[in-house]
This record gives sequence, structure tokens and C-alpha cells, in this order.
Amino acid sequence: MRAPLTVALTLTNAPQEPIDPEQTRAGRAVYLGRDVAQTMHWTGASWLMRQTREREENGVLLRKWLAVKPGSSICDFGCGNGYHTLPIAKEAGEQGVVFAVDLQPQMLTLLKQRCDAQQIDNVRYVQATIDDPKLPPTSCDQVLLVDVYHELSHPVRVMAHIKRALKPGGRVVLVEFRAEDPDVPIRPEHMMSKAQVIREMAAHGFTLVDEFDELPWQHAMAFSAATSTGQRFSAHEVARSFLRAAGGNDARIVAPYLHPETAPEDLPKVPADARIELLQVAPDAFIAQLQTADRQREVLLLTDPVGRWVVHATDDLAETRRRMARPFVAMHSGLRGLDTSQRVALARGEGFDGVTSTIDQVAEAQADCHQQGCELWATYIVLDVQNVSEARLAQIRAAMQTMAGGPGMLWLGLQNSQQKPRSTSGDQAAIALLAKLLRDADAAGIEIARYPHHGFWLEACEDALRLCEAVKHDRLGVCFNLCHFLRAHTEDDPKKILQRCRDHLLAVTINGADTNGQSWPSLIQPLDQGNWDLGRFLTALDEAKFHGPVGLQGYGIEQPPQEHLPASMAAWRAAHEGR
Repeated sequence: MRAPLTVALTLTNAPQEPIDPEQTRAGRAVYLGRDVAQTMHWTGASWLMRQTREREENGVLLRKWLAVKPGSSICDFGCGNGYHTLPIAKEAGEQGVVFAVDLQPQMLTLLKQRCDAQQIDNVRYVQATIDDPKLPPTSCDQVLLVDVYHELSHPVRVMAHIKRALKPGGRVVLVEFRAEDPDVPIRPEHMMSKAQVIREMAAHGFTLVDEFDELPWQHAMAFSAATSTGQRFSAHEVARSFLRAAGGNDARIVAPYLHPETAPEDLPKVPADARIELLQVAPDAFIAQLQTADRQREVLLLTDPVGRWVVHATDDLAETRRRMARPFVAMHSGLRGLDTSQRVALARGEGFDGVTSTIDQVAEAQADCHQQGCELWATYIVLDVQNVSEARLAQIRAAMQTMAGGPGMLWLGLQNSQQKPRSTSGDQAAIALLAKLLRDADAAGIEIARYPHHGFWLEACEDALRLCEAVKHDRLGVCFNLCHFLRAHTEDDPKKILQRCRDHLLAVTINGADTNGQSWPSLIQPLDQGNWDLGRFLTALDEAKFHGPVGLQGYGIEQPPQEHLPASMAAWRAAHEGR
């Protein structure tokens, strides 16, 4: 039987080869059934300031609805020569800022001339590329796209960057000419219906929060980035749209977003008369059953925390379900002796889904991951709840901001210099510290997993669960660590603690081990060594409905990582194949 097909639609800032817009235009001519319009050339800039524009679009009324407040941070995406930029900059005031983003440097030059003439100095001029608006992370209260979105040749990548640029609670506003109105005198490729806008924004992970229908020719629609609770993609509609597009005759719809090694003809064929039934089997996992008169197939759709879609297609339904793999991550503890670039390269080369990092190397690790097409899944830090400086909190805050928009979480080990391990007397100090950290986690969109560690005040999963129940925050959870579980022996069977943690379980770390051992060399071995049963543990993760990252612990392993990492990956793959 042919191996299941894997297709990735990339929504992240993965490194790309230089792209010639003229060569890619034909390949980006259609997106989700809609013709992509040609971008207006800068030589037509005078048309943007035509005398009839206010009558046709009523920018004053639109900006009143936008309600820009003094001190706001606004992005005018596709700003041109500043029809909206200048009045918005005045509304934002001296304490505010407007990011004026355009693909064409000539447009930015014309805009700057107009701003200088009116002594407007709170505008930041940003030259975008065709797939990256170059906005700082968490920098914008609103991102405004007026008559622009329909011209994006790379909407998936651009909107992923915009999502990362939004502040918590920020919104994206699309203003498009109404395709539903036959009286609007605009060429069809420069118009969009509300239904099409909602469909595409759902695919990008946005939810409609407001709309304005009082403009003469356009509709204005505001979207927020949806939460990570399983609703962010409106996945049922998105999955149907993607599968229909993949099964159609026009490969242009999906080809720009396929993995380079995947040809459009390899995608699952979906006949026009096929009935598609979708079953959500996890927050980020869906099984699509494709039923025709004479055949049934299954397609598994997975998304990771940064929004990448992975598709497995097979005629074997059982095989499809077995392919619901969890991210397997090489922890920094097993990559000692290598710099961050070498760690990322080795992990990626051996097939790992990413790496972890210490808190002091987050920026370097994140940069190396972006450069090499990898993911930074977590950063690890230990804090004494009785002694955390403002400088340390600032370091953590900066690390969270660096990881914002990606899958990275904070793995937090907690000490208490005034309390013994597992003592409940230190709970209030821990709760106060977590409250501070969670405010920063909310701002960055980062989760915090308490990391139980033998000999620490927070020694066991039960301790982490106790704090979860006391704090009650969606971004706070538990990391199960096999080696520390075995050393502490708080429970004979890890299955039991996994079941107790299932509602709060954010991450798992594993390694090879002798289950009756007491020393770290016996409790932390390459995954192919020791008597610990990996296959049984994977079944326990299935039963706990855990689909998050699994980290490979390697602390103290004497073999060089170039030797023990491939052995552990082979054991991981063998365990999955043997199930």
C-alpha cells in the first residue's frame, strides 16, 4: 500500500527562496475559487486622490466607524499615497503611530512628501514584500486593508504575519467593493462578497466581530484572531473548501500552498458529487469522510499551533487514524556541545518537529528556527517563587514576545527556598507569581506549562494540578516529565496521572529508562534503551486525548547527540509503526 500522503499549507514565516512577482503571478491567479486582481501600479497614484472618491467611498464615515483613539497604533496596509493614512495619523495623535505599509517604494515616497507638507511625523514607512508586511510582533491595535486584500498574491502568508502583528484584542478591518451589488461600477476581480470575505478570513484563523454597511459602494468588516480553543479556523467550512479545491481541475487554487515535494495531482481526489462528513477528533484534528456511490475514503486534517495544515489521505481508515502523530521535539538538554544553529540543523535533519531552548537563548534559537524552517516549541526556566527580580520578569516577558505567534510555550520549574518539596505552604507565593507571568502570557499568546522536577518545591504533576485548580487560567497547564515521574514515584502507573492531567496537559517529555532505576543515568537514556514501554505510553496518551508536543529528554546522556538522537528517532518511529 502506498504511504499516506502528507501535504503542508504553510502559514508561518518559514524561509523562502527569493520570489519574482512577475513569475509567480500566474501561479497565484486564483485563491479559494476567486480571481486574484492585479495590484495597481504606483504611476496611477493620482487616481487614489480623485475628486469623486469621497462621494464613492465616504472615507470620513468609514473612519468615524473605525473610531481611532488618541495613542492608538494603526496599520494602513496598502496605504498608497495616503488617502486614509494622513487623517488616521491625525486622529492617533502625537502619542500614536501609523504603520504605512506598501509594496511599492514610490508610493511610500509620495506619502512621505504629503506627510512632510502637513508636518505629520507619527507615520512609520514600511516597504513590504509580496508575502510579508514587515510589521513588528504585537504592534497594532487595528490593521486596515482598504480595497487591498483582493490583490494579495500570497494571502495565506500575509495574513499569518498580520495575525502576529496584532496586539491582544486587536482587529483586522477589510473594506471591499460589494460583489453582491450589480450597481457598483467596479471590475469583478476588484470586488468581494461578504460570504467570500468570511470564508477566506476563517481560513486564516479570524472571526467576524463587527461590520459596517453604510458606505456607498463597499462593506467594511472587522475580524479578530480567534482563540486556540478549536474555533479559530472555522475548520468545517475551511476543510470542505480545501478538499473541494484540491479535488478540482484547477490546480492553481492549491498549488501555491503545497509542500515543495508534493504535486497537486497527488492530492486526494474529491468528486463533485462526493458527500463530505467532518468529525472533530481533537481541538486541532479533523477526519473527513469522503463518500461517493461506490467508495469511501478518509482524509485526516491536522493543524499545529501556528496554523499549518497537514493532510493525510489513504484508503485505509484505520491507518488514517494511526497517523494522528504528535509533534516530536528535540530538547536542548540532549543537544549539549552544539550552538543553537547546529542544534536546529541536527534536529531538523533527523526528522524532529522542532527544538526547545533555555530562556537566555530564545532570540537566537527563534532566529535559527526561522532561518532553517524549524519550530521553537518551548523555553525552559526555573524560578524561586520567593525571589524573582524585575529583571528576571522582564527577561521572561521578552522571551514570550519573541515566541509570540508561534507554537512556543514556557516550561516553568518552580523552587521555593523557604519550603520543602510538595509543601502546600508555598502555594500563595506561587499563585502571585503565576498571576504576573500570565498577564505577559496573555499579551503574547503564550501558554505556561508547570514543569515538575524531582527535588523542586513543585516536584510532581499533582502539585502542578493543584495550582491549576487554584489559578483557573486557560493558558496555564501541566508538563508531564517521565524521568522525574519515575524518580519521585508518586504513582506506579503514568496512565493514571495522564488521565488526571488530561484537561490541563500541555506537554510531555520522554526518554528511555529503567523503570526501577534511581540514578539519572538509569532514568534518562536514549529512547531505544531501558525497559520502559514506549508503545504502551503512546496508547495512554491516546486515551488521554493528548495531541500536544512530546519532548525528548537527553540530560546527562554521554553519547554525542549525533549518535543518540537518530537512535531515539528510530525508536519513536518504530513504536508508531508497531501499533
